[in-house]
Amino acid sequence: MSGEEHREDELEGAVAPMQKMADFAVMMIGSVIVDLPDTFATVNMQENDPPFRSFQIPVGLADGAAIAAITEERPAPRPTTHDLFALALKRTGVDVVAARITGMVNGNYVAEVDLLSPSGRVVLECRPSDAINLALRHPGRAPILVDVTLCD
Repeated sequence: MSGEEHREDELEGAVAPMQKMADFAVMMIGSVIVDLPDTFATVNMQENDPPFRSFQIPVGLADGAAIAAITEERPAPRPTTHDLFALALKRTGVDVVAARITGMVNGNYVAEVDLLSPSGRVVLECRPSDAINLALRHPGRAPILVDVTLCD
């Protein structure tokens, strides 16, 4: 075993080095724009409080349409995948605490969805569009948080 390799049971009690916690801005969806012939939609977000930073993120067309439909309160003719997942979470007693856009890796934005279940808290990595869609579909709408270093 090299110095870099460790068995899982050796790492169980290890404490990660202290990292600076990111500062997050609470955002609301301003608009979803499709500029044809682009193959993506742009989700524009605005910070709720001063200094009113903004953030734009490209998402797939279907994901952008789902975000636009829920923010404009347009009912879908039948449930979307996001609707199904949100309903499954609700019926199993899982709350969406927050959607967080945490950074950029290899030119792609990365995110996580923070969940609270009867057995505890779970944070799952996901696409930003999925995190946003779940937050918007949670009863009372969970906050959408964006690392301030990504904001304009």
